[in-house]
Amino acid sequence: MVAERKLFIGHKLRRLRREEGVTQAQMAHDLGISAAYLNLIEHNQRPITVNVLLRLGDAFGVNIQEFAVDDTDTQSSRLQEVLADPLFSNLDLTRQDLRDAVERVPMVVEALQLVYSRYQQGSAGEARPAGEAILGRPAEVDELLDALEARQNHFPVLENAAEALSDEAGLRQSALESGLTRHLAEAHGHIVRSMPARVMETTPYRHDFHGKRVLFNELAPLETRVFALGKTVADLQLRDEINEIIAATKLREPASEMMMRTTLSSYFAAALMMPYARFTDAALESRHDIDVLQARFGASFEQVAHRLTTLQRPGTRALPFFLLRMDAAGNVSKRFSAGGFSFSRYGGACPAWSVVNAPQHPGNLGVDKVQLPDGSEFLSLAKSIRKGLPLAGRPQRRLTVVLGCSFEYAEQVVYADAVREAAPSPVGTNCRLCPRSRCEYRAFPASGAARL
Repeated sequence: MVAERKLFIGHKLRRLRREEGVTQAQMAHDLGISAAYLNLIEHNQRPITVNVLLRLGDAFGVNIQEFAVDDTDTQSSRLQEVLADPLFSNLDLTRQDLRDAVERVPMVVEALQLVYSRYQQGSAGEARPAGEAILGRPAEVDELLDALEARQNHFPVLENAAEALSDEAGLRQSALESGLTRHLAEAHGHIVRSMPARVMETTPYRHDFHGKRVLFNELAPLETRVFALGKTVADLQLRDEINEIIAATKLREPASEMMMRTTLSSYFAAALMMPYARFTDAALESRHDIDVLQARFGASFEQVAHRLTTLQRPGTRALPFFLLRMDAAGNVSKRFSAGGFSFSRYGGACPAWSVVNAPQHPGNLGVDKVQLPDGSEFLSLAKSIRKGLPLAGRPQRRLTVVLGCSFEYAEQVVYADAVREAAPSPVGTNCRLCPRSRCEYRAFPASGAARL
């Protein structure tokens, strides 16, 4: 397990106090501490303790796990990326200036990021000025990914629901498909059928809600079938829990809610396939050997990689893995920054990073040791995977899945053994934010923000 770190989240506590409309003296009274001590916490001169967090939850009804996430580094990185735009080229800011802004005026920072996101997307269909390309993904995609990062990609309610269902329905890891099929029939009157590939074509499964049927393509592999059954259970009996989570995220984009609903039902399915305690123990025991974890839990490479990013239960946290999924054109459909590694929101990935070449070696796992400009080192794993089902020789879509963590955890990851003594490959977040002026892979000049 990873040792719990001291939490300096004074800016979040100060924002909560102002939102609640109470003075320092009033909040200090509710928390059972002195106003002077609360002032020290708000200014990050003292860490917030577990006891204060618990009292905060009781007194103000906050979600302790979400509140306890220190997002200063993530928000600073996002602000740095915004300021890399030529619009701000004349500003002379330091990295400490960015941290100060995040800690002292977080709402202003969020507003700036929102305005810049709208600027990137264009307003009411209007294009940006001539010669300026629109970078980044649709706003609803970034909003969803940001919401997941803000919660460390961990949802206790869904973890608990998966564990409860496993116990109540008597699910066995070695027979999840039959167990979930039985549960859907007994609890929801649903039947499960296999359909010919010529009927389903490249669709792996379909949930016929009104007909109370789950129809599988005969070509769908076991891990896809079990995952789909888990998602169906979530759709049928976890609506209230999922609605509450979505409401708490306060999503702004209408399309984000639908994507979040799909994401949360997928989260529940993964928690059923790879139960938290058992999966965490297996990950640590095998030194995070993905092949071993795939075999033990009947899951795909991507399912295992994604599950590894969710193991953030307080008291039993596993390694903080980051994750990226992109297509051959560099379009990012999944990203989760963690452990000090932040992905770019605007612009592409670093062309010097070996992961961009993963599609040239399908099926192989690329292992690399990389170093960011600030000197921090990371282990990265990249694999090109196929998505969808084969049909009459039609080409399948290929995606690259990247999983990684800080190299400080090398002893706990078996793949680090192969590159432990190797010199790290110099990479950056992207060309705009990388100060390495002599890099032969550079696509365009660095912005002023790269000096921060």
